[in-house]
Amino acid sequence: MKKISVMVPCYNEQDNVQPLCESVRTLLQTELPEDDYEILFIDNKSTDNTRTVLRELCAEDFQVKAIFNMKNFGQFNSPYYGLYQTTGDCTILLCADFQDPIGLLP
Repeated sequence: MKKISVMVPCYNEQDNVQPLCESVRTLLQTELPEDDYEILFIDNKSTDNTRTVLRELCAEDFQVKAIFNMKNFGQFNSPYYGLYQTTGDCTILLCADFQDPIGLLP
């Protein structure tokens, strides 16, 4: 069994993190049922309700994790740090705003 890590950097994505999480989770469970997975959000000090939504997602599902940066480290440093925190055999980086086609994950 492989473990797939999906890492999602986010900043002020309160409207996107829950639908993205649900879409990724459904796709992985349906298309890759034999593989384990984790979904790791790394929040870059959002000023909206992104952190609240992420806490709720983490409380509902142990395979969803979040890192809450104490300051905004920028769009390059934050994902770089997040990659070091994933535990999968591979890590796939996704944008929180659905820029990347989720259907390509498998």
